[in-house]
Amino acid sequence: MTDKPWKLVLLLTGIFLAGAVAGGFVTLEVGKGMLRKRLAPDNWGPARLKTLEKELDLTVEQIERLKPIIRRDVEDMNRLRQQGFQETRRILERMEKDIAAILTPEQKEKFEKFNEERRERARRLFEQQRRERSEKGDRRGPPPPGGEGHPPPPPDGKAPPADPGKD
Repeated sequence: MTDKPWKLVLLLTGIFLAGAVAGGFVTLEVGKGMLRKRLAPDNWGPARLKTLEKELDLTVEQIERLKPIIRRDVEDMNRLRQQGFQETRRILERMEKDIAAILTPEQKEKFEKFNEERRERARRLFEQQRRERSEKGDRRGPPPPGGEGHPPPPPDGKAPPADPGKD
């Protein structure tokens, strides 16, 4: 009977650690979703106006005067974001080309397959985000091409190469 307490402590420690790990994963996923939603400029503008209205006790006239300013700047942010996506795609394409130049023919074949799988994952993510927005009745239109934080697909319709540092 004296060997039972350490088994109980070990069991409870294991349960605690499993709960902590599971909770960490749940928190990470929820946090990612909240961050994506918060960072979208389309969400940022109305939220910013609401915050200003509340914090500064804005009048109706001030709110109406601020709306076009915020709308203009959100449009500018969207434009910059798209330029960033395009530049990211250009850099990733250059990187793929430079890497391929160093590889053997067998490695090039594996590298192309690897890149194609990553493009397919990015395409599926884009489609999933588009469906989710559609199901929610989101009238803002589809997410940025390639999904949040992903460069838009090139004109040939293929999904962009995914960031090699992420999976």
